[in-house]
Amino acid sequence: MISRTETSSRPLRVALWAGGLLALPLALLLRNPLLLQWRPLATPLLFAVTIAVAVFIALRWQWPQARRQGALLLALWVGALLLAGTQEAVFGWRKQQVLAAHHAAAQKLGAHMIVGYSDPQAVKTLVEKGLIGGIFISAHNVRGRSSETIHAEISALQDLRKIAGLPPLIVSTDQEGGIVSRMSPPLSRLPSLADVIAEARPEEIELLAFAYGEKHGRELAALGVNINFAPLADLSSPAERHSFDFRSLIGRRAIDTDPARVSPAVIGYAHGLEVNGVHATLKHFPGLGRVTTDTHIFPAMLAASASDLEDSDWIPFRAGLQSTQSLLMVGHATLSAVDASKPASRSARVVREIVRQHWGHDGVLVTDDLTMGAAVRHGLCSAGVDAINAGIDLLLVSYDAAQYYEIFYCLLQAAQHGKIDAAMLEDSERRLGKLQGVLKRAAPYTLASAK
Repeated sequence: MISRTETSSRPLRVALWAGGLLALPLALLLRNPLLLQWRPLATPLLFAVTIAVAVFIALRWQWPQARRQGALLLALWVGALLLAGTQEAVFGWRKQQVLAAHHAAAQKLGAHMIVGYSDPQAVKTLVEKGLIGGIFISAHNVRGRSSETIHAEISALQDLRKIAGLPPLIVSTDQEGGIVSRMSPPLSRLPSLADVIAEARPEEIELLAFAYGEKHGRELAALGVNINFAPLADLSSPAERHSFDFRSLIGRRAIDTDPARVSPAVIGYAHGLEVNGVHATLKHFPGLGRVTTDTHIFPAMLAASASDLEDSDWIPFRAGLQSTQSLLMVGHATLSAVDASKPASRSARVVREIVRQHWGHDGVLVTDDLTMGAAVRHGLCSAGVDAINAGIDLLLVSYDAAQYYEIFYCLLQAAQHGKIDAAMLEDSERRLGKLQGVLKRAAPYTLASAK
């Protein structure tokens, strides 16, 4: 005979079993960037629920069969808690291994890392130990702060580099204008470059883009920013093509559908930055205009052939690289006609064969954020190793900045076991050395000169 207590607790038992079965895979994925917002609460919440489950079983499940079920249920929740704790323990151990590795070999690899940050003290440690080559300034770094305060913080980090005898720090941001204006406020909030040239005649585009880029460059240089992850060289496309683009919003950010209009726009904008000592970055090669999903979350396929892309989508990229000192950002779309197994950001076939060999481009390449979903699905640990072996120079870790420790730990291990292509690394160091030389010679701006 089933007791009233057993009957009344059935919905709760079902909920606890369902919750436990869900908690197990979530605990396994705790370090996934997609769970970043939940991570600080996950382990304390799991601990609290596990205790509550144990108390519930002890007080409510008195009959023998329920005791056996309760033991299994409790084991499920304890397993999820232990799994989450193990994930955090492994991460903590790897972080300590990275922080302890301030030797020449680690500094050599650190020069390839650009990281976002929330904790100024933590990033100071990485800066002065030479475990990173640059920082990424995002909206949360500047929100509610004055230009003077931001400038002082960046200057203090650069001073740490000088004291340590290290090259200047790369200081990067996303200041495209329009909906992507990470530094506004305190910097001016400007319309997008697409809006600036929308009604322009072809012969006016480059001059308008130059004036726009010069405004951005003057303000960024005054803060100490020396690399801007703009402009977009992606071609625009019909809005319906981007129905699954929730965060990239390329349809709203791209300059134009016509490469003949995009090319002078990116050239003019890049030159406008350059006269102020700031480097532009053409993004997101091999192009997101034809991609239907959002690489922040989903894998994305670019199905066009290389020859079709050469005749249209890649015209602004090549024109910008040939005419300016811009960096090139390699995105996480998979160029299926060339390498269907990996995103472009970690594909030697795409980077070496197209950019380095076919185009003959020897400038600095940077990945899009390696904590984006399209990159993470291929494994965070191998992300940096694959990218460097493919011929990319700088690895960006911005959204989930703590993943820097995971990626860099794996870089250190790969280097120790001979799994990093020595020739690729040597070429990359040469390119970064040239960039660092330019950054060192750039005339320092002051806040007064920008006004």
